[in-house]
This record gives sequence, C-alpha cells and structure tokens, in this order.
Amino acid sequence: MKFSDQDLLKFFENASTKELGMRHLMRQYKEKLYWQIKRIVTHHDSADEVLQNVWIKIWLNIDKFKAESAISTWLYRIAYNESISYIQNIKKQNLADWESVMPIIEENTEEEIPQINGRDREEILQKIQEAIELLPEKQKLIFHMRYFEEMPYQQISEITGTSEGALKASFHHAVKKIEEKVKKY
Repeated sequence: MKFSDQDLLKFFENASTKELGMRHLMRQYKEKLYWQIKRIVTHHDSADEVLQNVWIKIWLNIDKFKAESAISTWLYRIAYNESISYIQNIKKQNLADWESVMPIIEENTEEEIPQINGRDREEILQKIQEAIELLPEKQKLIFHMRYFEEMPYQQISEITGTSEGALKASFHHAVKKIEEKVKKY
C-alpha cells in the first residue's frame, strides 16, 4: 500500500506510531533510495552502508521535516548528502577501488550499440564509462541524476541546492566532455 506524504507524516506525529511510520516510509522508498545512492557510490555494499546511514538520519530528524517540499525530495537530499560524504571519506582514506567498478553505463544501456569504425560495443561502453569517471564529482552526479535517473532539473535542484540554470549548464558541459573523449577514441 502506497501512502501519501500527508499520511506518512501523520504516523510521525505520535510517538506510539513513529516506528510504524518508519516501516511504511522504508517500504515505500527503500528501492528508490538504494538506486539513487548506488548511482553515486557504485558498489552494492557501499550503497547498502550509505542507505543504513540514511535511515538513521531520517529516524533522528523526521521531527524536523517541515513539509516545505515533498518528502521524497527530503529523502533524496539526505541520500545525496550521505553519498557525497561517503565518497569524500573513501577518497581521504585512498580506499577507492575504481578498477573493480562495473561500468554504470553498461547496466543502463538497453539497446545494443552496433560496431562503430570496427570497434565493438564493449570497447565503446568502456570509453564512455572512462569519460564519465573523468568528470568532476559534482558534474558526474548531476549527469547520473539527469541521464540515468531521468530526474527533472527542479528535483535535482532541490536535492543538490544548485540552481536549475547551473544544473543545465553542468549537464551540458558533462555531455560535451563525454562526447569529446569518445570522439578521440
């Protein structure tokens, strides 16, 4: 059963129904949040770890949610922030194992890419993935949200705290950088 934002928030008004509300919230959003996080951190185990942290943050802060935006936007914002924090911590510890990352683009390409100039699909996908990985961190995240998640700029703006104009420019620059890298190939 899917609940509206208002119905979900009613559970959190009373201490005796807060746990039930959390269960409903988790049931309704766990998959969406997991995939949003996985797009950013890429590894399944890392996504699970970040998602656990997200649920803890939500549990501790649900009372502070003011319903000025959709609850999904608030949840995505927490997931985004936790994912960025996780990546920053990994980079600080130099534990990132980027060579074992499965190419994200391959998971999301439904159509077969034909051979181009004698190069096969796997080679092309690898070059595209390499180009995506070379993007600055924030640009990469915006690209993933817009291209893979197909999020509207307004929602990305609410999640990242960046203006829609800046997001459009960032996405455009990301696409151009990817195209340039692939053309050199």
